[in-house]
Amino acid sequence: MADTNAELTRERLLGMMTGFKATYLLRTALELGIFDCFAHGPADAGRVAHAVSADPRAVRLLLDALCGAGLLEPAGDAFRLVPGAERLLVTSSKEYFGGNVNVAGSRWEWDIMRSLPDVVRKGGPVADAEAERPGLPFWTDFATHLTGLTRAGAAHVADVLEPWAAGRDGLRVLDVGCGHGLFGLTLAGRRPAGHVWCQDWPEVLEVAARHARRQGLGDRASYLPGDAFEVPLDGPYDVIVLANFLLMFSYDRCVGLLRRLTPALAPGGRVVIAGFTTGDADPRQEYHAQMLGLLMLATTEGGETHSAHAYASMLAEAGLTSVRTHPHDRLPVRVVEGERP
Repeated sequence: MADTNAELTRERLLGMMTGFKATYLLRTALELGIFDCFAHGPADAGRVAHAVSADPRAVRLLLDALCGAGLLEPAGDAFRLVPGAERLLVTSSKEYFGGNVNVAGSRWEWDIMRSLPDVVRKGGPVADAEAERPGLPFWTDFATHLTGLTRAGAAHVADVLEPWAAGRDGLRVLDVGCGHGLFGLTLAGRRPAGHVWCQDWPEVLEVAARHARRQGLGDRASYLPGDAFEVPLDGPYDVIVLANFLLMFSYDRCVGLLRRLTPALAPGGRVVIAGFTTGDADPRQEYHAQMLGLLMLATTEGGETHSAHAYASMLAEAGLTSVRTHPHDRLPVRVVEGERP
């Protein structure tokens, strides 16, 4: 975002008004496989059109627009990738980042948020609470496409618990609403005999299982498919982690879920909440967290991006003690933990 401390200008307003254009341009190029056509060097519009089975004139106009956006550059009568594009936008690259458009610029979110004026008037979703229903493709996309922030956040949770967990061979971890499962997998992976139980909808757990296998933890991961408010929890666990999950629910529902989870925790075990928070800094420094709160307003019954203070209060109301908050100097993620007496 632009500097929100600066004077508002027409240019900044125009950037906000037209920002969606860059999204649909990038999404179209990724969906058609345009960037892959330049993986081995420059190509002209005709060659690209043939490769992607599209109209030559339309492809020429698209390539010109991609040049204007700084994603391609002219190479004589042809085009080529700008520096960095081969690494981030060609699907064969190990650092391919294009798939994240399905999360950061999802069609589902755009369809929902077009109704934001009605959502604000009503005070909640204008239809069903979309984010809470099973089978929503967005959650599978969210679990599939990881970012550097995802891995760094998972590492932060593991670092916070390391002094307590040090010396243990095993660690029994329940990852509630696990999504990709990286938070639980990272915790379990740091202990020689650590094991994680991943809980989420069945189709999301398929993605978590792939991540577990990639990390060499396939034999140290088990799965609990279903609704976090209803699924049998088994246990006991040493750690229960809820990462980027409680924002989907109201304060009272969060407390209810934590009270349900606490008996599955071994005495002395920890409940850990991790994710974006609001209310801990100047709102001008919390843009992404504030926007996430609006998405929760539009897609859940009572969800929002809670503050770290609210999370600490939830843990205390659920009977947990020694509640502590752990910010990170370089991440917009806070970790709040509590101990079962």
